[in-house]
Order: sequence, then C-alpha cells, then structure tokens
Amino acid sequence: MCDTIAALAPTSTDAHTFLAKNSDREPNEAQLLTVVPHRTHAELRLKTTYTEVDQVRETNAVLLCRPFWMWGAEMGINEHGVAIGNEAVFTRGGYGAAGLTGMDMLRLALERCDSARSAVDTIIALLEQHGQGGNCGFTKQFFYNNSFLVADTTDAWVLETVGKQWARKKVSGTGAISNLLTIGSDWDELSPGAEAFAKQKHLRRGEDRMDFAASFSEPLFTKFSRACARRASSLSSLGSAAPATIATMKAALRQHDDPGYALRAGSVGSVCMHFGSLVGDQTVGSMVADLDKSGPVAWVTGASAPCIALFKPIALDAEGAGMFGEDQQEEALNYWLQNERILRNLHNNYIEKHQAIEKLRAPLERRFEEMMADTAREYRKQAARECFELEKEYRVAVWKAIEPLDHPTRHSLVFSLQWRRENRELVRRWSTYSQSSENARTV
Repeated sequence: MCDTIAALAPTSTDAHTFLAKNSDREPNEAQLLTVVPHRTHAELRLKTTYTEVDQVRETNAVLLCRPFWMWGAEMGINEHGVAIGNEAVFTRGGYGAAGLTGMDMLRLALERCDSARSAVDTIIALLEQHGQGGNCGFTKQFFYNNSFLVADTTDAWVLETVGKQWARKKVSGTGAISNLLTIGSDWDELSPGAEAFAKQKHLRRGEDRMDFAASFSEPLFTKFSRACARRASSLSSLGSAAPATIATMKAALRQHDDPGYALRAGSVGSVCMHFGSLVGDQTVGSMVADLDKSGPVAWVTGASAPCIALFKPIALDAEGAGMFGEDQQEEALNYWLQNERILRNLHNNYIEKHQAIEKLRAPLERRFEEMMADTAREYRKQAARECFELEKEYRVAVWKAIEPLDHPTRHSLVFSLQWRRENRELVRRWSTYSQSSENARTV
C-alpha cells in the first residue's frame, strides 16, 4: 500500500512543483536512501531485480528510496528535477510471473530521462519490451501491476498499467494515485492493444471510449485496500485555496484516518499507515520532492512513520549529494534502524510521546526549511549535510523527552504478539538493532 501526490507550479508557492510519497511495505523491510552520481557506462547489459535489460551509455544522478533487497526504488528524483512515485494496483487480467518490477522501471526512468514526459515514454517502452512481473513481497508472495505519478518542474502525468497495456493522463493542478486504477474514459492516450486485450478477456467497459479503470479494476482487493479513501484524503489536503508548500506536502503524508489515533491497531485507511491487527504494511519511508527550477531538493525521513519522523533535505546535482552513496549502504541501513528504535518505543504511550516529539520536531523542520531557502544553490549540499548533523542532537533530545513518558500501554493480544514477532525478527536479521533499554518495551 502506498500513496503519491503532486502539486504543479500554478497551484504551489514560488513556482515550484512538488511530488510526495509514502512507501508502505512490511514493517521490517528497511528502506534505504541511495544516491548514485551521473555516470557513463561501458557495459552493454544491466541486471535489475529479476531480469536484464540493455544498458545505456550515460545515466543521470539519482536519489532513491528503495527496499534494501531490490535494485529498483519506490520513489526518487534525478538531477534534472524529475520525480516519480509508483503504486501497486490490483487488476483483472493476470499478473506477470517474471519481468521488470514497477520499482525497476521507476529507477530506469529516473536514470535515463530529463523530463516527466520522456520518463513516461521510457516506462512504456520498457513495459512493452520486457513486461512487468516478479514477486514484490519481502517475506511473502505479492504480485501486482503498477501505476506511476511522474512530475518535473512544469508537468505531471499519471500512467496506469495492466500487464503490457497502459493508459496515461496529464495532471492539471493537483493529482494523486493510490492502490487503484483512476483513469476512466478520460485518458489522454491508450496503449494500441488495450481494447483488444480487454475484449479478449471479456473485460471491456465503456461506450465509445474504453473506461480503463472500470475494465481492469479488481474490485475486492481494491475495496479492502481502502485506496479510494486514502486518495481522497491526499487530494483534500491539497484542495484548499492556500498554495501547496513543503510543509503542506509533509502534513499530507502524516494523515491518519482517525484524528485521535493511538497506535492500538493498524489502519489501511490512513495515508500514514501503521502495522498491526489486520494491517500487514507500514509506512517505512517518505519523501517530498521540491522540484525547484534552480535544482531539486528531496525532503526525506529515512525512517518509518512520518507522523513522528523528521524530514531532512538532500540536495542533488550531477555529482550526487555527498551522502548515502552506493558504498555507504551499510550506514544507510544503520540510519534507518536508529530511527526505527524511536518508532517502536512509541508503542507505549504513543499520544504523549508523539506530542513531546512534535514540540521538538516542528521548530527544527522550520529551521531546516529556512536554511535551505536562504542558501545559494552551490552551497545547498553542504547545508543539507548540516541538517543531518543537527538531527543527531535532535535524536538525543527525543530520547530524553520520551523516556520519562515510558509506561506500559494495553494493546490487544494479537497486536502485541505481532509486534513481538517483528521485533525478534528484526534483531535476528540485523544484529546492529539490539533490544536495548531504548526499545525493549515496545509492546
């Protein structure tokens, strides 16, 4: 489960376009920040998660938020200010057993394209040549098709796919995708074989123009994912007369469907999703891409649960970002695990601890935004690294603030057993995450 939203420059402040995404995956599926610089390549072939594709001679610098075991990424930006988020969509017509994953196609498009339109064209070409497929679950079998929200400094597109078939639609003002097909008969372009494929499967809906969503949506999984409710929440967060800002995009990713949410159970209706009870996924990484024409900046958590996580800036250019490089992925994992300790501690007395964290977090995030706004482009990477250094002091202050509030919270037996199992598995998988006094009493 995931949610992606975009606000184009005409409806946002200072002529910036924004794209934001929450990546919802299994709670122990660490999501790493990965920065790859602009490169030239001598090799002819490239190994993705499950298959090989032709390599291109030159690739862009990219910032990726990726599940630790995948080649591809859930979301990211490139040096040209192109940002992409993808979603699992549940469809009729079958899923591919092998091929490129949606995350592979996302990364390939970022590495190869300099505009949103060309990124959509590239994903379509890859889809038609290689197909999509492969298990996208971490500890379970999980197959699905994909949708994409792609933006650059001036344009944004929605691309929705079923096998090798697709529909695309240009975004006007604001847009959002979730775990459902949204393009009906209002598509701007439809794959040449979509009509014939739908008729062959006895799925075609619509009159003169085929309704892509009505034809291919799988109703049961789509309904119980509550994707429609989450997408509506995302759009409503951008629907006011006030222009979108970095702050409003972050707030959109922090939404719960219950304002009094107390972390006693998970909910698939929340944009900020928490694992537990009947919910098997959790928001394990978040990103807000500020597609400033002077150079892109990504605001990332590198952590689960944006409702409590701190967003920090990463400035990207052709040389990379000066942090989270491919040779620093062990540090990227340890960074995610450090933040995970805080989240799991909040299972005891979430409401009071969340309030204590917010008192520390809100002024620091405002400070970060001011630092980046006041810094010339050539010094943004340095300013971003300073923000990550300040986070170290912030993390110490957070522990000091929440430790006095640590007292047992009554959860359901199922919720408690689920989290004890996840905690044990996380320790087994990564010894660097120890059940110290900081996180031993999480449930």
